[in-house]
Amino acid sequence: MVIKISKENWTNPNSMLSWYFIASYAYYIIGRPIMSDQEFDRIVQIVKENWDTIEHPHKKLVKYSHLEAGTGYDLNFPTIVRHNAYLVLRSQDENKGIAKKNS
Repeated sequence: MVIKISKENWTNPNSMLSWYFIASYAYYIIGRPIMSDQEFDRIVQIVKENWDTIEHPHKKLVKYSHLEAGTGYDLNFPTIVRHNAYLVLRSQDENKGIAKKNS
C-alpha cells in the first residue's frame, strides 16, 4: 500500500524533507516501503530544487550528495522520524485490515 501525500505537502519543500526522512527510514531500516520509487524520486527532486531555501530542523542530517544519489540509506534518523514512520505503517496496516474486512 502506498501513502497518499496531500497536495499541500507536495507544495511545501520542508514537508517534502520530512517525507524524505520517513520514507527512507521505512524502506532502508524497517524494510517496508510506504511509497513508490517514482514518488520518492519526485520528493528527492523537490528537495534538491529547493535545498537552499529549506528551513527544516533536521536538514543538517542530510548531505546534498544523498539527494544526488537519490538515497537515504545512511542517514541518522531522529526519534520523531522513526516514530512517524511507524505511525504511517500502522495506519497502512489498519487500512488493510478494514479493506479486507469489508471485502
